[in-house]
Amino acid sequence: MDLSSEAIVPDVADTAPLNRREIADLLPGVPDWSLEDGRLTARFACKGFDEAVAFLNEIAAFAAREDHPPDLGIHAARFVDVAWYTYAIGGLSRNDFVMAARLSEWLRYRQGALL
Repeated sequence: MDLSSEAIVPDVADTAPLNRREIADLLPGVPDWSLEDGRLTARFACKGFDEAVAFLNEIAAFAAREDHPPDLGIHAARFVDVAWYTYAIGGLSRNDFVMAARLSEWLRYRQGALL
């Protein structure tokens, strides 16, 4: 099953974070993402600061719909950094991979709609 079509598990507080093997198995399902400091990360380039702020807000609204927000930031005034990590369990959960896959799919759709 494609990660982006999986349901988000509402409460993972009582589960263990994914282990290295599980993370390695899931990474190919999110090719636009990488593992950095125990977080699932991606950086997106924008034309300038105003576009980066607007894009960051779109990602925040996207994530809020599933109640699984990422860490977000703007770097060098035009790059939006996104990092998934489940603080409730102190590591990565399957939800992080599902949300990364959904965000990648949403961005591909969004870019196609803008062309």
